[in-house]
Amino acid sequence: MHILFVSTSFPRELRTNVSGSFQRMRMFIDALKKIAHLDVLFYVPADVDTSPAAVAAWERRLSQHWETSLHLFLCRHFERRAAPSKWRRYRAEITSFFEQPGYMFTSGIQQVQAFESCLYRKPDAIFVHKLPAMCPSLLTQAPLPPIFFDLDDIDHIALIRSVKRRWSWRTKLFYYAHVPTLLWGERRAMRLAHRTFVCSEADRHYLTKRWCLTGVITVPNAANTVKLLPVASNPTLLFVGSFAYQPNVEAAEFLIEQVWPHIYRTMPEARLIVAGTRPERIRRYDTGVPGVEFTGFVDDLEGLYQQSRVVCAPILAGSGTRIKIIEAAGYGKAIVATRVGAEGLDMRDGVELLLRDDPDSFADACLQLLNDPVLCERLGRAACATVVRCYERANIVALIQRYLKEDYDVESTGS
Repeated sequence: MHILFVSTSFPRELRTNVSGSFQRMRMFIDALKKIAHLDVLFYVPADVDTSPAAVAAWERRLSQHWETSLHLFLCRHFERRAAPSKWRRYRAEITSFFEQPGYMFTSGIQQVQAFESCLYRKPDAIFVHKLPAMCPSLLTQAPLPPIFFDLDDIDHIALIRSVKRRWSWRTKLFYYAHVPTLLWGERRAMRLAHRTFVCSEADRHYLTKRWCLTGVITVPNAANTVKLLPVASNPTLLFVGSFAYQPNVEAAEFLIEQVWPHIYRTMPEARLIVAGTRPERIRRYDTGVPGVEFTGFVDDLEGLYQQSRVVCAPILAGSGTRIKIIEAAGYGKAIVATRVGAEGLDMRDGVELLLRDDPDSFADACLQLLNDPVLCERLGRAACATVVRCYERANIVALIQRYLKEDYDVESTGS
């Protein structure tokens, strides 16, 4: 079997590109490489070297990193030679999915041609990772083999939540005007795909019942490690995330500015660790907040969890499911999350984690856990058991392989 894998998530920093999107992509790569030969097409920023020598070097690096042989193709993002006027750009974004930010850069003529060049190699199937990478499939006139599409997040939900929390009303109205066209693009992409993968049963139900879409399958995110750690003795909170992702920035600011002051006043010996790349994007990063430590990227993730009693996931925007919660649960950590943060996960308030949305309640839940190691242990054990049952990586990789092999066999026999 020969599969063309298409993505915009180019892992240019292999050591630090371990955010949820990259982890999910790697999970699919690990599933695909065991049943197919891979061609991989990445759409990359303009500053990435796409010369033949550079592509060959990246092919060797990725083959070694992913432990499989592959053929690599790189295509730079589309960029306009001359910027249109503000109002022409606004009108284009509102009326065309392919003109919207995040989707335009894979929708140019050269980007479609790069995709079609890969089709000349006659793949038996195409695997598309996330909606921006689906644009060339929607625009090409070439015949297409079966497409397997990992939608991952539902983009129009993420946009609505982001707009709701930011900007003036005038700006909000402009971005809300993007939603119908974005929804059109999502629906068209899912209708083109033979199978569409989403992160949770909640997302699958929403797409199949609300929007009457077929072929939608749940493939949950997974924990890379399942190892029940003891409850840490020190009163330390932990928030982990890539702060290149705006919802993580907003979550960190909510935690530091609205939750942490109440915790620190009540328990001045407590500490908050904020770990992940690009922490300088957080508003209070360089102001010296008492009790708060910014670590940047941390290689020893297990060590970070060992020294932390409670893991926080105060996510207020975005969509999909949070690998950070599954990851913390895999280590048996007590977790406090917002309902948006824990959305779509098979975890219940008071059983596997604590769910709190407003700052005072979130702070009180953190303090409760910092003062109650027995409750921490009970929640952590239940959360870890849920990971073993629902989110263990080997089982999900096998699930992906089964879906692809079964569907490919049906397509190839014409049944």
